[in-house]
Amino acid sequence: MDISAVMVDLARRRPLFHSERDFQFALAWSIQQRYPHAELRLEPRPNRGIHLDLLVHLAQRRIAIEVRYLVAAFGGALGVDRFDLPNQGAHDVARHDVVKDLVRLERLLSDGYADEGVGLTLTNDSAYWRPGMRNTTIDAAFRIHEGRTLNGALEWSPTAGAGTTHKRDVPLTLAGSYTCAWHHFANVAADGGRVVELRYLTLPVREPGRPTLVAAVVPQVVSTTGALTARDEILLAVADILRRSGRAEFDLSDVLAEMRQRGSRYAESTIRTHVVSRMCANAPDHHATTFDDFENVGRGRYRLRR
Repeated sequence: MDISAVMVDLARRRPLFHSERDFQFALAWSIQQRYPHAELRLEPRPNRGIHLDLLVHLAQRRIAIEVRYLVAAFGGALGVDRFDLPNQGAHDVARHDVVKDLVRLERLLSDGYADEGVGLTLTNDSAYWRPGMRNTTIDAAFRIHEGRTLNGALEWSPTAGAGTTHKRDVPLTLAGSYTCAWHHFANVAADGGRVVELRYLTLPVREPGRPTLVAAVVPQVVSTTGALTARDEILLAVADILRRSGRAEFDLSDVLAEMRQRGSRYAESTIRTHVVSRMCANAPDHHATTFDDFENVGRGRYRLRR
């Protein structure tokens, strides 16, 4: 399941949500539309006292999803909706709970309830994806900024107060290792014209040595506007092509066909130029702006550069 493609679909229809529950339902609907044969269950109870946000049955795999929607204050109108989001604050507690979701997902896999999982966080608050100015904060172990790797035993600083750690005082131990890579979701205009960006974080969880159906990390999509650039669309299309084929390489003809099927607004000539030249690291440099996304490995055949 390509979570990144699901999120792109969702952003086109719903760039903002009233609540975490609103986001959860909209996400489920987006998954169902992209994967019509999937069976979805909202808020199942794997065990007494344990709630899971979403369970997806797809291709004989069970995918457990935990969702977080962390918001800063926002007021504005989008389409038929009027939004008045509160300033949640409590960043330290929210970061802790994102990590706690990973611990829960690891346990569900270990117990045999799911085959794989993903922790998904969406926010309009840049404090989550930007590194802090100090590394001595009480929640330093739970930071989830861009590039941070989460692993091992994580716990509060000794200076954390009882109000912060109440019911969260047990250290969180991760069996796996998770590197935070945030992706652009949407830009929305607040009252007064101020543009606010939303980003999302996907942290796939799987048991060591087992294949995963969740393709959550794609080459970075860098558009900071409401519309996807040609490069953005091509990167997402290539991620889908490689996921379905199971190969490490793809043909130009694969990309052209995939983009046509997706109803891309970009001309075939634009797509072709991007793949063979602008996005190809070992192509002749004929453009003012180029990207080292692909490598030409043969006539009309490419692979992603990692």
